[in-house]
Amino acid sequence: MKKKYTLKIFCDFDGTVTKKDVWVDALGKFIKDDGKFADVCKDFEEGRITSRECIRRELALVEDFDFDVFNEYIDTQELDDHFYEFIDFCKENNFEIILLSEGLDYYIKYVQKKFNLNLKFFANELEVITQETNGKKSVRITCNFPYSDEHCNCCGMSKRNVLISNTNDLENEVSVFIGDGVSDFCASNYADIVFAKKSLASYCWKNNITYYDFSDFADVKNKLIKIIEKGQVKHKQNAKNLRKDVLLGG
Repeated sequence: MKKKYTLKIFCDFDGTVTKKDVWVDALGKFIKDDGKFADVCKDFEEGRITSRECIRRELALVEDFDFDVFNEYIDTQELDDHFYEFIDFCKENNFEIILLSEGLDYYIKYVQKKFNLNLKFFANELEVITQETNGKKSVRITCNFPYSDEHCNCCGMSKRNVLISNTNDLENEVSVFIGDGVSDFCASNYADIVFAKKSLASYCWKNNITYYDFSDFADVKNKLIKIIEKGQVKHKQNAKNLRKDVLLGG
């Protein structure tokens, strides 16, 4: 009897669900030293520093932070034009969508509320520190990493671990990973089906990871429909072996 598989959708947030990178476009406006900001971004993109170190350095550059102003910046963010359509497609087929982000829980909650979304998500946790100097109060922000990997200091939020722990291979759940950036590199090795654009697509190509190009969620939906119709929904053996190694502590 042919196995019946179900899809579990894992999706990057910044620049994938949203049209722009919210971290850069909203939080980045509080960073006045453009040169240092650019240097940190370049060090991360070229692999000289870890994601966690990148986050810490960028937050340390934030000046004169104000939540009201931050909210105004977040209010300008837009979703991918076809994301609602993709959500409807997943609901019709009982495919769960889980958002994975190296960004901050605060703005993901804000965006979800603004667009009336209620998707499960994993992200780094914003921490607010109120300081007082010479009678004047100021706010400094940092973050905690509740979903980091205890054996790895690279990622702030381990997308790989969340993908593995929320996909049951024994019940024929097939993982679909959708992303665009450096923070998606690791997880793409462990997913059965990968949709990639920008730097993630380049990474997959260079590392011989099978992937599908996409520009928006209409592309993702249409390709998944074809995969389902052709009966090609299945585990990718190499990714399955890698997941097994992690679960066994290998």
